Amino acid sequence: MSQVRVVHLVEDLGLGGLERVVQALARNAERARYGLEIVCAVRGGPMAAEIESEGTPVRVLGLRSYYAGDVLRAARALKAARADVVHSHGHFAGVLARAAAWWSGIPAVVHHLHTADGRLAARHRRLERLLARVTDRVLCCSRAVERHAHEDLGLSRELTLTVLNGIEPPPQVTRPEALRLLGADLAPPLVACVGGLAPHKGQEHLLRAGALLGDSFAGTLVLVGDGPERPRLEALAAACGMASRVVFLGARPDVRRLLPAFDLVVVPSVEREGLGLAALEAMDAGRPVVATRVGGLPEAIEDGRTGLLVPPRDAAALGGAIRSVLARPDAGRSFGEAGRLRVAALFRAREMARRVESVYEEALGERRAA
Repeated sequence: MSQVRVVHLVEDLGLGGLERVVQALARNAERARYGLEIVCAVRGGPMAAEIESEGTPVRVLGLRSYYAGDVLRAARALKAARADVVHSHGHFAGVLARAAAWWSGIPAVVHHLHTADGRLAARHRRLERLLARVTDRVLCCSRAVERHAHEDLGLSRELTLTVLNGIEPPPQVTRPEALRLLGADLAPPLVACVGGLAPHKGQEHLLRAGALLGDSFAGTLVLVGDGPERPRLEALAAACGMASRVVFLGARPDVRRLLPAFDLVVVPSVEREGLGLAALEAMDAGRPVVATRVGGLPEAIEDGRTGLLVPPRDAAALGGAIRSVLARPDAGRSFGEAGRLRVAALFRAREMARRVESVYEEALGERRAA
């Protein structure tokens, strides 16, 4: 059987969840059957060198739009890669890739939705419906995202398929080792929030929850990640009287090795949460999780079994859930162990890759039969 050439097309290779899913698909590909390349439409990013070191070539096109000239450049790149399957990720890369694949006659086209972004303008939603006509499958990382595809984007149920995100098994790191990696002597208990510092991630509400807890929380909030909201969040921490109890750790590529250091991980997102890789990774490390009922988070977290779910933008409810978990260490350990078992059973990268590859085969078979 001849090898199938798969090109993943992304906007860039930053440190976000979308990019980690692409890396997991590359790591777990059946290399005897699939030859892979990743094409970055706009720029590379901090994950590019790591992915290349693992054996998957990365090409950067430096494009700025999905107008005709850039579509033509992308089409030439796909033809040069001898692509049999184009697998695009995210709205910008998805528009560019599907237009380029149609232009260059690529046999199979798969698009991946990683978030339920209700902010898409009407013209972008129209583009998604138009490009659905030249798309073999639209993969959705959760049932919540698949509902978004139907209800907000207007895509047909026959086109979409839920393939749950999967992650690699956790690194074997003890808590003392993780505490040393943090590089700071922080007052316990340690409550972490992992994610880009952006409005939709909801760190503002975590800081307000910490302020509402007052002296009943004598520990440290650790924000792992960076982004445009950092100056505003630092100012808010100071205004709330939380500056001495909040640590902005910045972006850390070794975040999974840090997780055992934390007593609790909080995911306070207010929108656009496809499934919640941060929640899955925390559960995989045996950490209890408090999260909001946003997007696919309720599919990752079993309320009352692997953690607690609260309404978004509700600092009082968030603070109450944090207090509840920290006040009951036995319950926190039980949440963590149940979460670890849940991830091992349902959210592994290898199974995700096999499911995606079966979609490639189905799409190629349908094109051949047409």
